[in-house]
Amino acid sequence: MRQLQLNIEPQLDAKISDFSGPGWGAVIDAVRQLHAGLLNRFYVYGEAGTGKSHLLTAICDSYQEIGKSAIKVSLLELLDAPIEAISALESYDLVALDDIEAIIGVPHWQTAIFHLINSSQQDGGQLVFSSRFAPKELKLELYDLRSRLNQAVSVRVPNGEDFADRESLLHSVLTRRGVHFDAQIIDYLLNHGPHQPSLLLQSVDQLEKLLQGEKTKLSHAVLRQIYALINEYH
Repeated sequence: MRQLQLNIEPQLDAKISDFSGPGWGAVIDAVRQLHAGLLNRFYVYGEAGTGKSHLLTAICDSYQEIGKSAIKVSLLELLDAPIEAISALESYDLVALDDIEAIIGVPHWQTAIFHLINSSQQDGGQLVFSSRFAPKELKLELYDLRSRLNQAVSVRVPNGEDFADRESLLHSVLTRRGVHFDAQIIDYLLNHGPHQPSLLLQSVDQLEKLLQGEKTKLSHAVLRQIYALINEYH
């Protein structure tokens, strides 16, 4: 159980307000429905790096802000825990299960997740799932689990190719953190940096550390260093 506790602690700095771009509208609408109790299962999918883990952490945070219990679990990490560990999740108001595809080929964990869905439904709990695959593409061996996941409201997350989505994400995160980047850096980051949300956020973290809140005019040498760092993520 100690190992489980270590693996399910949220690690990301994330808020629902980060996802303010036009492409995230359907996702945020579903989150509102979760909060209103209109959904008990929500499934998001998209290619690696599209910000799914960031989103799940943000959803959990939004629940904790209103006094509800919520936790994000990486199934990739949970696979190493004893199967009995799943019972630790049953007491939460919301459980966000990241990387659901990790249980493909692991029948005992598929059965455990199926039972978690059933107990959550009986107790009025809510579940959020994320995957690289749409529910109908998920090659799970347990038919009953496939059926439950296909019943969930599912939304594909945007991949970051839309400039407006990247710009909104960057602006929202910097504003929330109270961080200022020179306009040249923001322009280069949006036009030449990574498109995928997770890599964009990682590059922001590294730039924050590099600049350390510096607001003075940047030298050409420092700018070249910053551009090189951004290029590493592209």
